[in-house]
Formats: sequence, structure tokens, C-alpha cells
Amino acid sequence: MRSQLRAVATLAWFDGILPNLRSPFNTVNFVISPLTILFFIYLFAGPGEAKFAIAGGLIAVIVGSSIVLETEAAFIRLVTKLQDMFVASPTPQASYVLGLAIGQVFNGLPGIVLFSILLAMNANIGPVQGLLIGLAATLTWASVSALGFMISTFARDMRDLWVYSPLITVLLAFLPPVFYPITVIPEAFRPLAYLAPTTYSAQIIQQAAGLPTGGTNLAIDIAGAVLYTFGLVGIAMALSRWRQK
Repeated sequence: MRSQLRAVATLAWFDGILPNLRSPFNTVNFVISPLTILFFIYLFAGPGEAKFAIAGGLIAVIVGSSIVLETEAAFIRLVTKLQDMFVASPTPQASYVLGLAIGQVFNGLPGIVLFSILLAMNANIGPVQGLLIGLAATLTWASVSALGFMISTFARDMRDLWVYSPLITVLLAFLPPVFYPITVIPEAFRPLAYLAPTTYSAQIIQQAAGLPTGGTNLAIDIAGAVLYTFGLVGIAMALSRWRQK
């Protein structure tokens, strides 16, 4: 167990902390778009609707910083060949992915802290609400990281992945009801919104912040987020190509 924890910590340092210490402005990339959306929603819709954008910004930063695991993992496998070393070592796939996923958290850490502070300033966040927000954030990180690693294992060239991160970020963080309440969507089309795992996470945060969500059920949202996360992690572990042919 100690050796596995050491491997996780080493990967997180190598792929997350160290690059950001060398180039701190890398983290700005993950907070610019959510802040821009927050600014325009505040400007045109007012402070009330901007609270939804603050909650959505937290999800968007996590999605954006987690999905880049696909390019990071592919770079390590295709360019540096370090994955082959871990495959040949006693380090299991789960520890390897966990280390890389934790490393990506540091890319979005300034944005996560910023939007968490904004949320605390604009909503009545107690211990229970804080735990719910932390749960939603963790489930989002786990599910998107698993998806990113699975995609990376099928890439044969780094250029194959350039389009996926922005596209998946849009599909998971900007199109679903993350920056806005689900009540904005016509009722007939609302079931489509639940195809995105971030819908559940966003609604957990919105309800924790006391925002009007049109009667959505917190227990159902938590169950949906948990099931989606375990499903994506399970599929990723089953389909990911750990030992390349």
C-alpha cells in the first residue's frame, strides 16, 4: 500500500504540481471561459442568475482541467514512453490513473478555489452544503478523468486528441444545465439533459447553494451522479488499453 501511495504522489507531482510551478499561467486557461460566461450572465441577466453561473463555473473548471488527462496520458504513453515503465512495474492501472488524475486537479486549483469563494460569498453555505458541493465536485472529477484516460489509450497520434478536449468540455460543461437552471429547457427536452453526468453534479451544487431548481430531487441527483461516476470508471477500466499491443 505504501508503495502505491508513493507512486500516486510521484505521478501527481510529476504531472501536476511541477509543471504548474514552472509555468503558473497554465492554470489561467481553465478559468478564463467560466469567468467570461459569469461576466456576461451577470451583465445581461443580473446578480440572481449569476449565482447559477458561479455554480456552473466550478463544474466547468473541474471538467476542463480533468479532461486534459487524455492529452497528458497520451503524451506520457506516446512521446515519453513512461507508461511502459509503469506497466512493467508493480504499479496497477488504478494507481497510475489516480496519480495522473490528481495531478490534473492542480491545473484547475486556482479556478476551483476562486469559484468556491464566490459561491460561499453569494450563498448560505454551511457544513452540510459544503459536503454536498465537495461530493459533486469529486464525482465530476472522477467521472471526467476516467473518460479522459479511456480516450487517451485509443490514440495513436497526439494530433488525434487535439479536438476532443474542447469538444468534450463544451458537451459536458456548457451545453447541459450547468450555468443555468434546468427549467430553462422545455420540459419535453429535459430528459436529454440528464444524459450528461454534469447535469446531476450541477443540480447538487445548485440545491446546496439554495438556488431555485424547479423541484429537482436532491437524492435522485446524488444517486444519478454516483451511478454515472461508477459506470464511467468501470467502463474506463474495462476498455482502457493498459498494455499496448
